Amino acid sequence: MATNVTEKDKTLQEVIDWCTDWAKELCADIEGDYYANFMQADALARVIRHCQSMLGYSGSMPSEVQNQSEDAK
Repeated sequence: MATNVTEKDKTLQEVIDWCTDWAKELCADIEGDYYANFMQADALARVIRHCQSMLGYSGSMPSEVQNQSEDAK
């Protein structure tokens, strides 16, 4: 598992790119089973959307953050 947001995002982008390429190949396959290709491309699109939703997400934000300007005084 990636240890920081940058590495995680890089990994997610690689998965997105791989799924996108595979989905394009499925759509270009005019000789294959249209319904099966459509179902696989749809599943890949769902994986892509899920990965995109996780880009940049590094966990839950704290509900309260101490005012740092008060510490400077």
